Amino acid sequence: MTQLLSQFVDFLGQHQYLAILFAFLVAFGEALLILGLFVPSTVVLVGLGTLIGLGKMAFLPVFAATVAGAIAGDALSFWAGVHWKQQIRTFWPFSRYGSLMDKGEAFIARHGGKSIFIVRFIPGVKAVVPTIAGMMGMTTTRFALVNVGSAIVWAAAHLLPAVALGRGLQVAHAANPRIAILIGLAGVAAVLSWGLLRILRGFVIPVADRGRLALALWLERREGGSRSLAGVLRNDDRKLEAAALIGLAGVALAGFGLVLAAVVFDPEVVFADAAISQFVQGLRTDWATSAMVGITMLGDTAVLLPVAVLLIAALLLARQWVMAGTVTAASLAGVIFVPVFKTLLHRARPIPMYQGADGFSFPSGHSTLATIIFGMLALMVARTIPSRFRGLVYGGSATLIALIGVSRVYLQAHWPSDVLAGMLFGSALICVAALMMHARVVTVSRQLLATVLTITVIAIMPLHIWTGWAAASARYDAAPPVATLASADWLAGGWQKEPTHRILLDGDAGEAMLLQTSMPLADLVTALQTAGWQPSDVTLSGEIISAVLPSRQPLDLRAPWPMTHLGRSALATLTKAGASDQRLVLRIWATQTAIQDGSSKAPLLMVSLTADRLDPVAFDYAQLEEAALTAEQIATEKAAIVAALHQTKAGGVVDLPAALAP
Repeated sequence: MTQLLSQFVDFLGQHQYLAILFAFLVAFGEALLILGLFVPSTVVLVGLGTLIGLGKMAFLPVFAATVAGAIAGDALSFWAGVHWKQQIRTFWPFSRYGSLMDKGEAFIARHGGKSIFIVRFIPGVKAVVPTIAGMMGMTTTRFALVNVGSAIVWAAAHLLPAVALGRGLQVAHAANPRIAILIGLAGVAAVLSWGLLRILRGFVIPVADRGRLALALWLERREGGSRSLAGVLRNDDRKLEAAALIGLAGVALAGFGLVLAAVVFDPEVVFADAAISQFVQGLRTDWATSAMVGITMLGDTAVLLPVAVLLIAALLLARQWVMAGTVTAASLAGVIFVPVFKTLLHRARPIPMYQGADGFSFPSGHSTLATIIFGMLALMVARTIPSRFRGLVYGGSATLIALIGVSRVYLQAHWPSDVLAGMLFGSALICVAALMMHARVVTVSRQLLATVLTITVIAIMPLHIWTGWAAASARYDAAPPVATLASADWLAGGWQKEPTHRILLDGDAGEAMLLQTSMPLADLVTALQTAGWQPSDVTLSGEIISAVLPSRQPLDLRAPWPMTHLGRSALATLTKAGASDQRLVLRIWATQTAIQDGSSKAPLLMVSLTADRLDPVAFDYAQLEEAALTAEQIATEKAAIVAALHQTKAGGVVDLPAALAP
């Protein structure tokens, strides 16, 4: 899939006129009366903006085409309203959207001329407002001024953030390609999901709803036992909702059974688990590990047990005996279910970290119990708030559960299938609980549930993280041990065990390493300074900002291009002026090896060399880019660096062979 995507991007880069035409057409179609409801302009424009940020096409032609398309589409819609007036309501397919036309008229009546500008950013009603403005007699001059101005702002609002996203992906790919891939896929999935949701809400769901009611009417007319099914389809007494919950519970349990069978009988699942786990480990960084430790602690028993007790107590205080029993039973089912299956399967964890039944892996107890407890809490809270806010509650709860599951894989506490199985079993119990709530009126005061939430968020979670952080950090410390190598063995050929190139997290090789040294870091930096190199005191985040945002700063004041080696930032970065348009960048990298020389031991360090340059954008702004180095440049700088280091007696130096250069 990555190869196909790369080929598509290259094709658009080589045929930019197609991208420009595409931008015009989607912007034009999005502005047309009613038809604009079904044109995924946001998806397309975000994609084009991302390609611009990746350097695959120019910004101004795409931006101009987008603006022109938006202007032309609204102008045509406005002309239709001027020409046909109210008669347009009788034309198909516009006659089927009378309520939307009414909303457009009310919108213009409330906001006047500025409605043309505002409506550009409002889904649904924006597809009719320009036509209605023509129907209601807005002057052409007034409409044209607002149309042009709003088109420029609308196009910029769609393209510029996407350009920044594309630029960020380019930078992330240099520092960490897999993060770039994940960000890219997540962004594509989010945009496609938004477009799909828009189509579902605007077209598929209304059609399905009409089909459901038509089928119910047809079943009612038939003789026999079809009337009961018709009642379900009509959702009489909310029977359709109950059937959906039963179906979801069955699907979740079936999914759990399939995962269990695959783990037991299908060796390919074991290989897939190992591959995914290894892939995730390539994304580890210090800050992400700290975040994941904090997230995974939210699924600890020290958090979930008090939350369950508080929720049950709140239900008892509200005299909701059945629901209190349901939450208790679901929680106990999870507590019993997890160790039983762990003991039966005896599946080893990626890394050992617990004793007894907890030392086994399938299923994930954190994922199972977090799904049950936080899912139950979300169900209760959602029942006490207006329906328009319930999606936020369910979405927030699902996000927290998903993050806990991801943290278990990231910290090598579980295999991905362990997490999936736990979530599926927990989801089945949540569906059963929702079915129990569906059959009766559950009344718990908002104040009571707000108290439970407040205690959970302000007291239970922070207190557990504060008191258990040290132990959790030690438990989930998956850093490989440091190997010790005798100095003589290292100089005699042991240096070949270390990577000869900077390693990207997809396993590809970056630039070649110039040398290895056992000099202390401070002495190494001092020696390099005597050779003309200047330390650069910037963080990786500062480097990313410098690479993403254009600036008028000269090259020597810009932070270097961001890079990592095996997922970690450089220990030190030094720069020096190179050719007329280049800046040389020297980075010192850590290894997992220590060099033993007599009674002293020093970390083994490696050094790599790259170059940056500025690429002009416009108005004296320039973008930081990587620059290519010739073999002669590398050899010259390497000889000078090695000579400077050999003048010190602080540690050994291995001059890596030039043949290792890519």
